[in-house]
Amino acid sequence: MYENRKWAIVNMSDITDEMLESSIQTSIDTLRQSLDGRKVILKWDGDTADCFDGITTYSYSEILTELAKSSWSEDVE
Repeated sequence: MYENRKWAIVNMSDITDEMLESSIQTSIDTLRQSLDGRKVILKWDGDTADCFDGITTYSYSEILTELAKSSWSEDVE
């Protein structure tokens, strides 16, 4: 399903136009944000653009694990 897709978690303050142009999202307004608004998730298909060098990339199962953490999801009781 998402074999060629990759995700990266990036500080909101570090987002560049090149990152947005290299990702599926077309606007900073459409990025998934952490609960505190400091981090966002970018995603893309295929090869990783140079602008993501040095940034950890995640597979589908790995990003789901990250999104389950308290910085991304509130506990629902």
